[in-house]
Amino acid sequence: MGKLEEADDKLKFADYLIHRDNFSDYATAITKHLLDAANKAVSANFGLDGTSISHIFINKKLSEGSREEREFSGSYLALWKLAVNPQPAKGDIEKAMARVKTFVGYVKGRQIL
Repeated sequence: MGKLEEADDKLKFADYLIHRDNFSDYATAITKHLLDAANKAVSANFGLDGTSISHIFINKKLSEGSREEREFSGSYLALWKLAVNPQPAKGDIEKAMARVKTFVGYVKGRQIL
């Protein structure tokens, strides 16, 4: 399974959990899945290997990239902060999910070209 397929799986699971009645029980797990999906998409986008790539390195690569990559750079930092928040708000998680889905779509589009 490729990194983008893994990212899609993480997004699907996060989407499933966010719509559960007891959202607050799963909030931190959802943010972890979103961060994992973002990391896999960034890794696929830049052809990075390895399982543990520094968020500082990822943000640096994004901030030096295309317009879409630079835009996601700020979202990535916000997602990282959200993932370490013990009580993330549902609205913040939904925004982060939309941004990660958009970036995964961007990476998929680049790979088709």
